[in-house]
Amino acid sequence: MKLAYFDCPTGIAGDMCLGALVHAGVPLAYLRDRLASLAFTDEYQLRSETVQRQGQIATKVHVDLQGDRPAPARHLPDIERLIQAGDLPPRARDWSLQVFRTLAEAEAVIHNQPVEHVHFHEVGATDALVDIVGTCLGLDWLGIEALDCSALPTGGGTVNAEHGRLPVPVPAVLQLWQRRQVPVYHNGIERELVTPTGAALMVTLARNFGAPPPLRLQTVGLGAGDSDFPLPNVVRLWLGESTEAAASDATTETVTVLEAQIDDQTPQGLAYASEALFAAGALDVWSQAIAMKNLVSAPC
Repeated sequence: MKLAYFDCPTGIAGDMCLGALVHAGVPLAYLRDRLASLAFTDEYQLRSETVQRQGQIATKVHVDLQGDRPAPARHLPDIERLIQAGDLPPRARDWSLQVFRTLAEAEAVIHNQPVEHVHFHEVGATDALVDIVGTCLGLDWLGIEALDCSALPTGGGTVNAEHGRLPVPVPAVLQLWQRRQVPVYHNGIERELVTPTGAALMVTLARNFGAPPPLRLQTVGLGAGDSDFPLPNVVRLWLGESTEAAASDATTETVTVLEAQIDDQTPQGLAYASEALFAAGALDVWSQAIAMKNLVSAPC
């Protein structure tokens, strides 16, 4: 089974996922071609570059918005129609629809409104479409059959949003983490580290959160974030084949060890007992001679 593991020491965002996939071998031209079928290519340009983060080479993918007008605030039904009308592989289409619905459900809880009324101004409709659909396309192109993710850092501080200044993690991310009871920790970096788009991708697609699964590592893709941190600001995508199947297919059995002390027995008797035990199905029989002296108190 082809596995993907997202190692996120400095968090995760949609563009970091795309960067890791392109670095791992997904052609940017393929992503452009498939995304063009969604009929909103006049809103953005997709490009990538090689950057360094704390001395490590990684791929940074940019979604450059076009024109001066703001991106349309699409609602969930609008986005679902766009995705369903696009020329996408079935798995990429289904994954994309699931991720957007997960994100919409989280936003609906926060704003106390029906899912269909949610519009994606908080995460940017155009950015979210490119990041989510592009990530699903890349995972499908690589033939990924299962995906796991590391525990995620909380970050800290505040960010500006449509509804004013919000604490980090932002409400949408907290709601998404709660849905899957994602393990989180603080890595000492007081910035927004996990975006709603990155959280929605992992919460929807990952089987498990935590340590890497058993795999035979074949490729590592590094997707860069925007900023420089004390840690290299990259998502590390581990690609490989599962080794769980081989371990689970191995024949195992329970072996019981019986031990006994036998007093005053002849070698002939022990040899006969060994033959009888082997005949009864014992895997091994052995004996060890010891010499001892009984200490008996003499009567007064």
